[in-house]
Amino acid sequence: MPGPEDIAIDRKEGLLYVSSHERRISDQEGKIYVLNTANPSPKPIPLAIDYPKPFHPHGISLLIKSGVYRLYVISHIIPFQEHSIEIFERTSPPDQKTPTGTWKHIQTLKDPLLTSPNDLFVESENEIYVSNDHGQGGKLRYFFDDLFRSARSEISLYNGKSWSSLGNPLYYGNGILLIKRTDGKEFLYRSGFMDRAVFKFPVDRSSGKIILGEPKKIFVDTGTDNLEADEKGRIFVVGHHSTWKFLRHLRNKDYPSPTQIFVINPDDTFKEIYANSGEEISAGSTAIPYKDKLYVSQVFNDFVLDCSFQ
Repeated sequence: MPGPEDIAIDRKEGLLYVSSHERRISDQEGKIYVLNTANPSPKPIPLAIDYPKPFHPHGISLLIKSGVYRLYVISHIIPFQEHSIEIFERTSPPDQKTPTGTWKHIQTLKDPLLTSPNDLFVESENEIYVSNDHGQGGKLRYFFDDLFRSARSEISLYNGKSWSSLGNPLYYGNGILLIKRTDGKEFLYRSGFMDRAVFKFPVDRSSGKIILGEPKKIFVDTGTDNLEADEKGRIFVVGHHSTWKFLRHLRNKDYPSPTQIFVINPDDTFKEIYANSGEEISAGSTAIPYKDKLYVSQVFNDFVLDCSFQ
């Protein structure tokens, strides 16, 4: 299960869905795997799907509505050039014979506003948020953006019919997450990798459209990656403390890259709950709490770490 960069959880059935791709080898195809958390040492089981070709998965989001299960997966069809969101639907639930359930590919979403999609959050089939990490342009433009730290990666929104931009460009946007609170307030959270922060946007729907207010910058001083929430509304963000060590790890798996995990509370205070030099897990990317465990995925190496968590 190489490069399990992003994970999504079905809390009812205790299943982790894993977006897996060998990112160190550009022409490798990726897959979606399932880990059953009821097993103390779960083995990854690939979903038996006829994947669209080519399939280079990145961010993943699970939507469960009215008993319908759908996985939304970012795929880099041609890296730096063409990107999509691939949608898979479960046609039968897991059983002893088919522990992952059966799934089928039902739709592909493409648009020029998917400039370089990194992560997505699916609130409904008519409300999909995408965080791009670069703006429009091919590999050369990516290089110049990185060289000059150009803030060109915007948030894209799909309303079920068309795409629009929510603006707010960053230099390397990353994870994205919508939180609806019990008091009726909504906030869109977005990681800014090079800003070493998480941005918190108030969401206004009063005009009939989704409008983002002025963000609050929550500076955690680490290269922020994917965002996940627990049932208490706390946000778990994984960070890359050293960009240089991350890039060195990309080129050679034997060089570790530090992993940090922070919890951001609803009042915007935060606390570091995990830190490792990379010997235990390198370039961690997503952290999901479930029961008494914390599941941590990573960008390149081939396993998901589970830690005791209270």
